[in-house]
Amino acid sequence: MTGIALNGLGRIGRLVVRMLGAARPGLLCAVNDPAPLDQILHLLRHDSIHGISPRPIEGFTEDGRDFLLFGDRRVPLFHVSNPAEIPFPNAARLVVEASGRFTRRADAAQHLKGPVSHVVISAPSPDADFTVIAPVNGAELDLDRHRVISNASCTAHATAPMLRILDDAFGIEHTGMSTVHVVTNDQRLLDLPHKDRRRARAAFLSIIPTTSSAFGALHRAMPALPPDFDGVALRVPTLSVNLVDLTATLRRDADPAAVQTAYEAAAAGRWKGLVGLADPHAVSCDITGRTESVLMDLELTRMLGSRFVKVFGWHDNETGYAARLGDLVMDLAGRL
Repeated sequence: MTGIALNGLGRIGRLVVRMLGAARPGLLCAVNDPAPLDQILHLLRHDSIHGISPRPIEGFTEDGRDFLLFGDRRVPLFHVSNPAEIPFPNAARLVVEASGRFTRRADAAQHLKGPVSHVVISAPSPDADFTVIAPVNGAELDLDRHRVISNASCTAHATAPMLRILDDAFGIEHTGMSTVHVVTNDQRLLDLPHKDRRRARAAFLSIIPTTSSAFGALHRAMPALPPDFDGVALRVPTLSVNLVDLTATLRRDADPAAVQTAYEAAAAGRWKGLVGLADPHAVSCDITGRTESVLMDLELTRMLGSRFVKVFGWHDNETGYAARLGDLVMDLAGRL
């Protein structure tokens, strides 16, 4: 089967390596990250949000080369900064670009050399060959034409099913979204210059309004969305789990019970495993570690009249997104 290589051991990269190394160790054929082996091992084993790795992850150096060890599976670990210079092995046909640095097509395409035929970017891209949210537009992914693929964003993967289920049931005339979003590494711990002056402020002292890359990704993956679909991100001082606040004007009459029934049916049917239902009275920490794309909090559903609706969905911005990224690359690995 096609081998998967990964570049970049940030928040998502480490979760994907944990997942692939445990579930499908034969698929993971190489990892690249500039950090030294001892630091990489420590961060793979210990995570402040998601806990200690449930399976042992070891590492060693042999003949001047570093390796990660998952059970008896040796995975080469490189430390190269330039994607064009990473010596991925011949087994690597697919590269997961998870560094967060190479989101433009030209940059990510530097991996397309030797045996590597496709790259999946673990973030929105302004010009990838295709932006995929698999249950929404995965059937349109053409591996002959689409070689640099964006897996959109965590918020896009949460919002897309919320939109599609609502549209299928009632039709959407107008819609907008806000995401209550945890802090990320693209913010300042203490006040420090940043191109976004709001993100320049201390991340854990304020609610920080800013932009979200999810809107561009959603428009690319769902071109039938109303062209004015937009919104904001509100960065809040927590570390795990986002909340999508989706507002829509419907084309057909509805009531809260009908809206809730539509989401319940979707969660039990076509969208099972991707859309879940939050427990009553849920708060964000209850969602940490969940792998669904979104968990609908149906208690919070609100309507004004018969066509103006507001629905809310939780998602673990790391484990949910890493699960969708893992689903995608394992599917592609079976097709290449």
